[in-house]
Amino acid sequence: MRIFGQHDENTIRQAQDVASRAERLALMADGHLGYVMPIGGVAAYREKVSVVGVGFDIACIAEGTPVTLGDGYTVPIEHVRDHHAVVCWDGAQTRLASPHMGAVPRGTREVLAIGLANGRTLRATRDHEILTRAGWKRADELGLADAVACSPHVGLPFEAQDWALELNVTNPRAREELAARGLLPLRGDDPRLPALLRILGYVSGDGHLTRNGKRVSLYVFNDQDAADLARDIRRLGFEPHEYRRVRGEGRREEINLYVDSIALHALLAGLGSPVGKKAWPESPMSWLFEAAPWVRAHFLSAFASAEMMTPRIHRSGTIPNLQLKQAGTHQHAIRFFARVLRSLGFEVSVAESGARNGDRIMSVLQVLGGQAEQLRFFRDIGFCRSVEKRVAAAAAGSVAWQGERYCRNRDAAKAEARSRKTAGVGWRTVMADVSAEFDVSPGFVYHSIYDQRGPSRRVPGEATVPDSDGEICWVAVEHVRPDGEAAVYDVVTGDPAQNFIAAGVVVHNCGNAAIRTNLNVGGITRGLTLDEVRRNPHRLAEDRVARGLADEIQHTISFGIGRKNNADDAPTDHPLFLDPAWYAIPNTGGYRETLKDKARRQLGTVGSGNHYVDVFADEEGTVWVGVHFGSRGLGHTIASDFLSLSQGGDWGQRAKEAEVLLPLDQPVGHDYWQLMNLAGQYAYAGREWVARKVVEILGGTEVELVHNHHNFAWRETHTSPEGETVEYVVVRKGATPAFPGQKGFIGGSMGDDAVIVRGAEPADEETAALQREALFSTVHGAGRVMSRTAAAGKVHRKTGRVISPGRISREMMGDWIARKGVILRGGGLDEAPQAYRRLEKVLQSQGPTIVVEHVLQPLIVVMAGAGEIDPYKD
Repeated sequence: MRIFGQHDENTIRQAQDVASRAERLALMADGHLGYVMPIGGVAAYREKVSVVGVGFDIACIAEGTPVTLGDGYTVPIEHVRDHHAVVCWDGAQTRLASPHMGAVPRGTREVLAIGLANGRTLRATRDHEILTRAGWKRADELGLADAVACSPHVGLPFEAQDWALELNVTNPRAREELAARGLLPLRGDDPRLPALLRILGYVSGDGHLTRNGKRVSLYVFNDQDAADLARDIRRLGFEPHEYRRVRGEGRREEINLYVDSIALHALLAGLGSPVGKKAWPESPMSWLFEAAPWVRAHFLSAFASAEMMTPRIHRSGTIPNLQLKQAGTHQHAIRFFARVLRSLGFEVSVAESGARNGDRIMSVLQVLGGQAEQLRFFRDIGFCRSVEKRVAAAAAGSVAWQGERYCRNRDAAKAEARSRKTAGVGWRTVMADVSAEFDVSPGFVYHSIYDQRGPSRRVPGEATVPDSDGEICWVAVEHVRPDGEAAVYDVVTGDPAQNFIAAGVVVHNCGNAAIRTNLNVGGITRGLTLDEVRRNPHRLAEDRVARGLADEIQHTISFGIGRKNNADDAPTDHPLFLDPAWYAIPNTGGYRETLKDKARRQLGTVGSGNHYVDVFADEEGTVWVGVHFGSRGLGHTIASDFLSLSQGGDWGQRAKEAEVLLPLDQPVGHDYWQLMNLAGQYAYAGREWVARKVVEILGGTEVELVHNHHNFAWRETHTSPEGETVEYVVVRKGATPAFPGQKGFIGGSMGDDAVIVRGAEPADEETAALQREALFSTVHGAGRVMSRTAAAGKVHRKTGRVISPGRISREMMGDWIARKGVILRGGGLDEAPQAYRRLEKVLQSQGPTIVVEHVLQPLIVVMAGAGEIDPYKD
């Protein structure tokens, strides 16, 4: 058992009791006595789950899903490591996500298959968020009216390279330098190989190796491409220089990236890039055809970035064949690139274009096979060093996929019309119904019945407008279906874009319960700055704008026991109410429907106790919204009912709170697991609605979302004390998952700072061992130092008479809040800052296992009133 921080004897005894039944146990620094299991406890079991320690879950992507990397290939999500160049889309461009810590296993869960109009399928858990044109949506919220963000380029699967290439480098100085840099011999497993392929491909297209062997030049016309190529050159250990010029009026500025290095020159020439005026030999780069397909594709991607035509769209909505032109006295170069394309399965043609000019000929290569093969080129090869061609490919891909969907819809309408007519339905009825159902003209339906037309074609002008946004395009959802269970993973990133590209789709990497907004302190006050608030806290407490916002939050959000969400946009029609897990609850006497109705009313309510809505400012004065509450009456009822069932009782009966370990391979354990996940979805939806509603009240928009999870059970893979890989059911009761790179929101108290943290990337084995012992967990708050009764005293519930006074007075709490300058609405003495530890010291006790990214100063705190009693608090 691993214990962080100092704890009282009763808490330690309770943790030891749990440890006697669990395989492993850790107690976080905010721990204190709980029901059966201490708050802040983390317990690992094998194929069993503890009912008393459960709360919310994390969204994930199914095992085997290809994740696109910036080095031109894909790896299955479970193989993503922190050194991989994971790609994200930040709303303006696709780029490398930084930082990221690789894939984190999330156990086995039910997944959905999301089928798209471009033929791609993504398998994800119901709660995983996917970027749509309307913003982030959970997988189970997607419908046929949605379009998701897709990257035309995905990449070929990675294959390990196990070869060493001895190059013909005759210059002794160059050989010595390349050997010192580890580039001679060139090894297939060198992590710099992708950057070298990009430089080799680009310089072989729009570049130059001087005859004197001293300079390498690359010519680009775009600042982003120049920066990307410069980064590639530096990755090889060389420093590029830049020269810009405009060759004539009306022409674009040319950027010449050059490196004065005999070593780099010799390396590229030794790999087969032509020197001087590009006199290509008949059979260059034979080594390339011995390499894996992704190597050839990535080399070709860089060459195509420099030399291939920019993708375009005919007015008819079709994509013309991609072309490559080469001039010279022979066709060695163009036939070489034809061979590379053929080695990747493409059919190509090479032909002379125009009349010869003496001994010089112009040759044209075309990628054949129609639109499907042009789209495959975008998907497998792409244009890794030409942002303009990537943008053009997104536009072309969008129109092509729209056209394919358009034709499929018309073919389906045609088949349906003929089927109904054959079944004896009158032609007028067929015309009306099919026309309405498939959104085609009645005339089309009529001709479908009586004319034996072939496959549908695009009507001129239909579906020819690109639905793209820079380098991504919006692709329609065609179906969302249950797809069994799968091992699932998440790629943990700290990048502000908060996404990565899986199966060619832009997907979110984590959940949310704290929202960073686009506002600053001045935007929610009468122009105050954070520095003014810190120097003169009373100015915030007296600010009319901020006080008005606090009142509006209190009025709009429902706090306290038995409350319902009265907002006009309350999420009563949330998809979770259609989840089949509900059928694990019997409906005897209408029990299931009664619970579901209660859950609908309470979704988006906050409760009482330590549940809150806070408005914070970070160290830069940026405004955050943080919320803390759980699955309300739904989760409480599920836990209570399974406690009863495990003790021989029935649904709806009360039972004592005792440790219950349910085997997951038994019906009761299986049903509990399904309903536990349903309660997790419910809590997720409620927190999301409340946090976003408060951002709306403040007049801001979301910039970043961070989700804090505690009181839940996960299937996770860990290393046992004996060094074996083991799958545990990990129950965190009042503890936050903190895998390397994973973010969390941790609150203090109503008068203390909160923090945004992330799991540390261990700098040494000692830290790594500490994280393993903590089961990759950390605190979920500051932790109480006295009970609620000790803090607030004992009061008669009916008369309000003080039976025994508490240790904290209203004046004590008020003084603390005034010194901090917090605007407080609601809140009882049992939640006063004096009842809690100081969060800063608690975090120190967790050691180097976490990193604090932001310290959040409370500005507005809204809680239930002092008289509220909430049995659902966690």
